[in-house]
Amino acid sequence: MPPVSVGIIGAGMGGLAAAIALRRGGVKVTILESTTELGEIGAGIHMFSNVSKYLIRWGVDEIIADNWVHVDEVRTWGLNGEVVTRVDPRRVHKITGFPHLIARRDHLHAGLTESARRHGVEIIVGSRVEKLEYTEKSVTVVTAKGVSYTFDLVVGCDGIKSTIRQHLFPEIKPRAPSKVAAYRGVLTYDEIRAKAPEAASVLTNTMDMWTGPNGYIMTYPLSGGKELNVVTSFCKDYYVEQMEEVAIDDFRGYYKDYSPAIQAIIKLVNYTQRWPLLVMPPMERWSNEYRNVVLLGDAAHCMQNHMGQGAATAIEDGVFLGRALSEVVRGSITIPEAVSIYENKRIPRAWTKQQVSFVSGELNMCSDPADLAKRDASSQPEVQGLKNGEAKSKFPSLPPEYRSWQMFDSPESVPGIFYYDAEGDADNAVCEFLQTSDRDNGGVDGLTMVSKALSKKWWSTVDVNGLG
Repeated sequence: MPPVSVGIIGAGMGGLAAAIALRRGGVKVTILESTTELGEIGAGIHMFSNVSKYLIRWGVDEIIADNWVHVDEVRTWGLNGEVVTRVDPRRVHKITGFPHLIARRDHLHAGLTESARRHGVEIIVGSRVEKLEYTEKSVTVVTAKGVSYTFDLVVGCDGIKSTIRQHLFPEIKPRAPSKVAAYRGVLTYDEIRAKAPEAASVLTNTMDMWTGPNGYIMTYPLSGGKELNVVTSFCKDYYVEQMEEVAIDDFRGYYKDYSPAIQAIIKLVNYTQRWPLLVMPPMERWSNEYRNVVLLGDAAHCMQNHMGQGAATAIEDGVFLGRALSEVVRGSITIPEAVSIYENKRIPRAWTKQQVSFVSGELNMCSDPADLAKRDASSQPEVQGLKNGEAKSKFPSLPPEYRSWQMFDSPESVPGIFYYDAEGDADNAVCEFLQTSDRDNGGVDGLTMVSKALSKKWWSTVDVNGLG
C-alpha cells in the first residue's frame, strides 16, 4: 500500500507523542510548528502510570535520565499543619506496573523531541498554519510563509488557542467553569535551605499538597532534586479568563492562614502572573465531515490542572490515534474509520477526566468547615498507614474497600485513569469495529462464527517477505 502521510500541527507534548506513536505504526509524519525554536513554557509536570509506560517504551526516560524525580511520598496537609492524606509512590508503581515520574516541562519536551527525531519524524519550525483546505481525498495547509503541504490526514495539536479548531468549529471556545486561577514558580533548594530552614526540614524528597479554604499549594522537587516547583491555586471573586498581573502582597495574602512551613516558602516566591484554568466544553466530534482533519490534546479538551492529567490526556490521544492509524497502514480500516474510532473512544474519556479534575479541585479547596472536617477525618486510615482489613476493624463505618478522597495519585479511587492503556484500548476498539461491521454486513464465517475482517487483521501479521 502507498504510505499514509500525516501532518501534525503543533510540536507540543501531544503533537510529539502523536508523532512518535504514528511513526511506530508505520505512518509518514511531518510536524509543522509555528515557533522558530522548539520549547515548552511552565515548570513541573507529572507523568503517572497511564503515560509513563510510553516514555519508557520510547526511550524518553533514558534521554533525560538525570532530570527525572521519583518522590518518596505524596502528602496532603490540612490548615492545622497535620498530614491528612498519605500515598507511597512505590506501592502505586507496584500495583499499576509503571512509575510516577516528575520533570520540568522543558526537559520532558526536549526528551520527546529527541525521541521523535530518532523515530524519523520530520519537524519543520517557523511554519505557522494560516490556511486549511480539504477534500475527501486529501488535506492541504498553507503556512504564513506561503508554503503548502498536502497530507492524507491533518491532526490539530496546536493548543488551547488552536487555529485548526477555529477553522473547524469557530463557535466553540474554552471557558472558565469556576473562579479558580493558578500561580506558578520555581525555587532552588539552596535558597530554601538558606532562607527558610523550617520548610527545608519538611520538604525533602516529597510531593506535598497544602490545602485550605478556597485554595491550595502544591510543592515537589524538579531537575533531579535541585529545584522546588511551587504551584498554587486560589478562587477569586470573578471568573479569570486570561492571564493577569497580580500584586505580590495580594498573592501572599491568599495563604496567610496556612501552616508556618509553607508560609516560609510563599514568602520566597515572587509571582507576578495569574493564569486562567480554562475548560473546553464537551464536543460531539473533533473532526471535519470527511474525518481527515481531527483535533488532539488541549485543542479538543483543555482541562483544569487539579489531576495533573492535561498533558497526559494529550499523550493518550496520540498513542491511541497512532495505534488506530497503524491499522490503516496494514489495510484493516480506512483513515475516516480510524478517526471515527478515535473520536468514539477518546471524546467520552476526555470529558470524564475534565470532570474528575474539576471535582479534585473542589475537594482540595473545600471551604465549608463541616465538609473540611469530614474530608480530613475520612482519610485517617491512610494517614495511620492502615491496610483495608486493619482500617475496617478500627473504623467500622468504612465501606468494604477504602478509597482516598485525594484522587491525584490514588489508583483505587480512579482506576480508570491510572490503569488505563491507550494502545490496548485502541486495538480493542478496532476489533470491536471490525466485528460489528462484519456482523451487520454478513462478513462472519457461517461455520466458525469468526469475523472475516478480524481473521484478516490477525493473519496479516504473517509476512514472509525478506525472510531467508
